Amino acid sequence: MKKYLIVTLAIFISNLAMAQHYENQVKFKNNAVVRTPRYRTQNNVSQEETPRVLADNEIELKCSALMNVKADSYLAIFNLTQVATTAKEADELINKRIQLFFDNLKNLGLSPSDFYVDMVYLIPVFEFEVSKKFFSKTYNEVPKGFEMQKNVHIKFKGANMIDKIVTTASLSEIYDLVTVEYFVNNPSAIYDSLRTAAHRYLRSNVARLKTSGVNLSEHFSALQEETDVVYPESRYSDYEAFVTQSLEAARNTTVTTVRKPKTVAYNKLAYDEFDVVINAEFTEPVVQYTYELTMKYILPDKQGNKNKYFIIDSNGNLKEVPLK
Repeated sequence: MKKYLIVTLAIFISNLAMAQHYENQVKFKNNAVVRTPRYRTQNNVSQEETPRVLADNEIELKCSALMNVKADSYLAIFNLTQVATTAKEADELINKRIQLFFDNLKNLGLSPSDFYVDMVYLIPVFEFEVSKKFFSKTYNEVPKGFEMQKNVHIKFKGANMIDKIVTTASLSEIYDLVTVEYFVNNPSAIYDSLRTAAHRYLRSNVARLKTSGVNLSEHFSALQEETDVVYPESRYSDYEAFVTQSLEAARNTTVTTVRKPKTVAYNKLAYDEFDVVINAEFTEPVVQYTYELTMKYILPDKQGNKNKYFIIDSNGNLKEVPLK
């Protein structure tokens, strides 16, 4: 009997974990940045149509390609705020924190050319002073001190460096990481690779159609290209973790609502929107380059003529001119 209970409990816990994973994934994906699909069905679901028939003698082929690229370098931006009695004191105190930060960063192998200080603002800080009169009180703003803000820009290579940089910043009482920018050195070479892959994909479709009796190779009409790039900072989604509560506890005692922690994670572009994906597997967040190629073909009409010609006779009637 005990073994039966243990097995039942294990199955219950396993099913609960599966349910939590499913609910978490649904919430996570639903909060993702939505890209407009190329085609939509009545259920608003992305659907690829290759080839796409535009008219009786027009066919359109499309290929959407994606390449995941690791950044060559990064830029971390930290914000510092300093309040002091005088402007000079505020500047001296904030510069002391920044210098300590830079000195510690040198121990990580970074050089002074990797640092930049951006002055944001220096403003006076006021407080209210009460002026008492015989029948009333007046509140006047008087200078109390100064507030200064500066941003520190840190250029580095290697995604794993950001953890060390954040830890080093905390030693200088710098806690506000504003953003991390991603840089790729040669995007034109990436688009060349995507273009080559897309053309190869469409050529295979043309060959496939030829085996079905549709020869498009001699009827090319127009070409259209679209490019885009998506950086990791725009692909983070948040959701509240799925948490269940015991119904048995609700029957026997007062239930306190469980706090649902909010989670943020990187959420790549969905691969099902693309015909070709290059570098599909990765660990760190990547820059995602996209390329869409559209090729249009116009086939001859049933009589073998691409164009029809008409004349207007003396009675004003429109008549087609047969071509031999």
